Amino acid sequence: MDLNGKKVVITCGGGLGDMLTFTPALRRLKEKWPECSVVFLTKYGTHEVMARLPYVDKLACIRRGAFMGRYRVLPDLWGADAIVFTDWQPQLLMAARLFGIPVRAGLGREGHKLDSCLTCHIKYDVMKETDYAALTHARIISEGLGVDLEGDMSRLEISLPNEKESMTAEVLLREAGINPQLPYVVLSPFTSYYKRDWPLAEAGKLVNYIERKMGMPVVAIGNDAKTQGTDIFTHSLIGNTSIMELVEIIRRAACLVTPDSGPMHVGAALGVPTVALFSKDLPSRWAPRHNCKVIYLEVSCAPCNDEEMHRCQAPICINNIRAENVFKGLQELLEVEVSKA
Repeated sequence: MDLNGKKVVITCGGGLGDMLTFTPALRRLKEKWPECSVVFLTKYGTHEVMARLPYVDKLACIRRGAFMGRYRVLPDLWGADAIVFTDWQPQLLMAARLFGIPVRAGLGREGHKLDSCLTCHIKYDVMKETDYAALTHARIISEGLGVDLEGDMSRLEISLPNEKESMTAEVLLREAGINPQLPYVVLSPFTSYYKRDWPLAEAGKLVNYIERKMGMPVVAIGNDAKTQGTDIFTHSLIGNTSIMELVEIIRRAACLVTPDSGPMHVGAALGVPTVALFSKDLPSRWAPRHNCKVIYLEVSCAPCNDEEMHRCQAPICINNIRAENVFKGLQELLEVEVSKA
């Protein structure tokens, strides 16, 4: 299919990390068909990380919880030649059919009355593949559009902060006691689900190791919903950053330590050395492909799905990751000598 002159809509119902793993495929799409109009449809909130990418012509955002939030994107579907649903969006699928969009590709729902609205049922599913998510996303788009998005899909991209956001991030760092001109480590112990968070007791131990043995300060980041117990961190910006300020703080860091979560993919897109702590999911699917040290215990019940994780009373996959092992991984990644103190 020649996509030049065509309008293509691609949906993403996931979070920050899911969005960024689409960037290699979107970039390749625009390289091959520069006259193709690419509309990327995602959730409002963290969308700014893709707002300045030159190969996304329009970023359409679903405002969940807002009045008619899902339907505000309908004008962005109008006139499209193809839409690829990488997640199940029944309301928008019905609208795509009513709008007469010729190609409506996506992951189907067998037995669902709207499944017949799809003109192409995609066989690839990120959560069923073991390959890197960015590569699977490229395959999904390729299959849905009947094209070939060949090439390297291992390098994510992200919108860079503007001058104002960069300056604000620098002020925040200084207020937290961090000299942004000197090396520091960013620690993000949290995820979108508390059972996948790295225990704060181990996070506190790691901070002590890094500051005592490596002589670098550690600044903790995270959302403001998770503040209990975080007073253990001497330098904390938890709940104090916008998404683009967070990007800038990670961009300046010597290293990032984080579970499998949005900040991990931010680090990957920025090329920041990252120690990634994996629990319920596969590193082969989500871990950054460059400049990354993976800590993964490979317990007998991993990987597991979201439902199994919800039922889990003692997620040893993340709770048993020790600060000593993370510190060793950090040392190996940065290839630095540590003090015997």
